[in-house]
Amino acid sequence: MTPKFRLTEPAIQDIEQIVDYIARQSGLDIADRFLSKIDAKFAKIAQFPNLGRQRDEILPGLRSLPMDNYLILYMPI
Repeated sequence: MTPKFRLTEPAIQDIEQIVDYIARQSGLDIADRFLSKIDAKFAKIAQFPNLGRQRDEILPGLRSLPMDNYLILYMPI
């Protein structure tokens, strides 16, 4: 079975805003590369849910993983 992940609506909105910003600043090719990279990072997190750093100081069970200038916050379920 392929590991799965689910994005919250605020996460989807954040990603859309980031991609729009990157597209305006650097072009569509760079924005597409960002989307591919973040999708690969999500697949890696789904495969290895305890990857990244524990962030219990923010919320119990929360983890974080950096990607470029961004920080992915997630909870394994």
